[in-house]
Amino acid sequence: MRIARYVVVFGLLSLGLLLGACSGLTQSNIPANTSWWLEPFEGLGEPVPAEKLTGVTLSVTVVPGLDSNRILTLSEDAQLNRYSAARWADNLPELVTSLVARTMNMSGRFDVGSAASRRQGPGDCTLRLEVEKFFAELNVSGKTTGVRVAVNGDYQCAADVAAAIDLSSSVPVYSERMSVIVAAFQEAMDEVMAALLVQVQ
Repeated sequence: MRIARYVVVFGLLSLGLLLGACSGLTQSNIPANTSWWLEPFEGLGEPVPAEKLTGVTLSVTVVPGLDSNRILTLSEDAQLNRYSAARWADNLPELVTSLVARTMNMSGRFDVGSAASRRQGPGDCTLRLEVEKFFAELNVSGKTTGVRVAVNGDYQCAADVAAAIDLSSSVPVYSERMSVIVAAFQEAMDEVMAALLVQVQ
């Protein structure tokens, strides 16, 4: 009788431990990952007839350390880190490629495609970009002070000499809220895209 009671007690304890372990799989103190979105820039350019659109083959690369979908930070002592549980909708090369292509297409002057998807014609242009900075800057206390974006490259049409592309923006941030930081990235990208449309005229 006593053995049977021990078996029942042991069984109940085992069941309690099992249920506790299962609940640990569905509940966590770690915050859920949040994906953040950036919009293409709308604003410059007058649409032209479809037959007069400039065909552009686009390629975008990033410097080492930036090829990630994490929202990155850079401290005053050059430590590259990231905000916990915050991500872009895609890895940075794909994100910037999409923003540049949609911005240029929406300007009404270009027909932009990637090198993999586009067969270049005799009058087409090539736009090569490298993202050199795309992070939030932190002060010595670890507080966000601003967002910095820098993109360089070149733009070449047919047999013309390649024109250098030099784009940068720095936007101050006065809050640690992720929505405010992402809004600063949006403002920085809008400034960079507006400058790009001017430089590829």
